[in-house]
Amino acid sequence: MMPSRLSPDTVRDRFGDLTVWKRGDQRAPHKPLLVLYALAELERGERWVSFREVDEKLQSLLVEFGPPRKRHHPEYPFWRLQNDGVWTVSHDEELTRRASNSDPLKSELKAYDVHAGFSEGVWNVLQRNPDLRSDIAGQLLEGHFPPSLHDDLLDAVGLDAGGRRTMQRQARDPDFRINVLRAYDFQCAICGFDLKLDARPIGLEAAHIRWKQADGPDEVTNGLALCALHHKMLDKGAVHISSELRLFVAEAVHGSAPHIDRLRERHGRRIQTPQRPAYAPADNHARWHVREVFRGEVEE
Repeated sequence: MMPSRLSPDTVRDRFGDLTVWKRGDQRAPHKPLLVLYALAELERGERWVSFREVDEKLQSLLVEFGPPRKRHHPEYPFWRLQNDGVWTVSHDEELTRRASNSDPLKSELKAYDVHAGFSEGVWNVLQRNPDLRSDIAGQLLEGHFPPSLHDDLLDAVGLDAGGRRTMQRQARDPDFRINVLRAYDFQCAICGFDLKLDARPIGLEAAHIRWKQADGPDEVTNGLALCALHHKMLDKGAVHISSELRLFVAEAVHGSAPHIDRLRERHGRRIQTPQRPAYAPADNHARWHVREVFRGEVEE
């Protein structure tokens, strides 16, 4: 009997239900990043990717878009994505496994130049449905990364995602934006930017400290009024704002004067104080940002 064909809805659901490693509130975007990279390869007509290529590319993506860890392990998603029913690993050799789990050693994946790609049924459906590929890319972006990083991530993997059509945003409290902007007097809490067109702010945004994708609530204590530039810097981990309203700048941030000088001279200083002390960033959200996003160190 011929195996039944997968439907586009089934494939979409499988990618929506990826098993992502969890430990408390730590981020683990390894599988979503690998799938986005593989979707970009599919757009270029390639089904199979070698672990040697994935190791280099995924390491780079994790450094830029993953949590600030000392070490990343591209071999884990490369092997474990098979368990989600969307991926297959092709190898003829008997691979030496780790003592702690059933995964093969990273050195074995490299030595034997092991390749992997979307499983045959999933590959066939994705090939025939470019809109489905875009939907899956949007689903992964929206589920694991804030909107400020979506275009950067698509550029990094080389994925067009259907002309960058508007992604469906996670539902948020409609009052979140206005409450956060009002709490900071409609000014960027870092630089004081406050331009308006008539009565409407231009380029001023309500930023989540703890991302919505990490269960960050739509509450003022999880928000900061920031200009578009400083919002992106917050989400990229270039800056951090503590619960004491102190600004920290990652040492990896660099650029030309006077821009970098203005930023560095504010390192360790307090930002704009909100209208009420109760509106200041909650300590648990600020600590999450330090652990999972910020690329620098916070001095006590």
